[in-house]
Amino acid sequence: MSALLDTTSIKASGSRSVVGFEQPAHEGYAGWSRYLTLDGEKAYFIGGACDTCAFVFERMGGASRNVSPGETADILRRGLSRIEDAPISTISEFVPGGSYRVNLLQLSPTLVTPGAELDYFAHEQAALWGTDAFWGLPHHPKTEYYRAASIPLGESRRLFEFVVPMFPKGWLSKKTLTSYTDRVSNGERPTALAVSVLDVRGPTTREEGPEVTEHWCLSHYLLDGHHKTYAASQAGKPITLLSFLATAESMATEENVEQALEALSSQGRAS
Repeated sequence: MSALLDTTSIKASGSRSVVGFEQPAHEGYAGWSRYLTLDGEKAYFIGGACDTCAFVFERMGGASRNVSPGETADILRRGLSRIEDAPISTISEFVPGGSYRVNLLQLSPTLVTPGAELDYFAHEQAALWGTDAFWGLPHHPKTEYYRAASIPLGESRRLFEFVVPMFPKGWLSKKTLTSYTDRVSNGERPTALAVSVLDVRGPTTREEGPEVTEHWCLSHYLLDGHHKTYAASQAGKPITLLSFLATAESMATEENVEQALEALSSQGRAS
């Protein structure tokens, strides 16, 4: 379950950002591969620049720590109820420079193990695109991750939402985790921070069978809030997420972005 609580548009300076987007050029043109980087190292492969290719993300060696704007820690720890309460100008220095839709979401994260029952890649993706032609296996993201919304968008389209950590749950502090587990269990909704992209994808050839043939995949890469997110998943409780959705880095039009946010806003009005 996920719902949009508030949204605005900004231009971020990225003046203190160690996070980046990279699309290495080939023969003078933007290449196919897209990456999220951390300290100049590739942290995640975030899929190809192709709207008929399957959506993927895959953890790489650079995904090894969080990015926490210290000045905002107390505010995010207490939790936001609207965007205007957040120091957006400060946080925007820590995301890559560019245009963003900043969204405050309430979501209930579900932890997913690759290959398990809830794994998007082993089930929904495999049903539409099939498995790897050589190995006969579904894509492996090389990390556990969280799922949130799964919302129908009309005939043959569906929004899938993912929250992707920068390091594994085994690195979490037990003391901090216990604190957040108690807080979310008591109804508090602390706020995690993420940089996000929306990819709209559908295969060129649509075989008979799958009911959904266009996947709108909204992926939030956690910069801060790993303890909050894991605690919420274990307690079965919601938290909030401040998402900086990078519109220029998404495989989606501005209209697609508006449609996806409207679907999430409708969830909020219905709850």
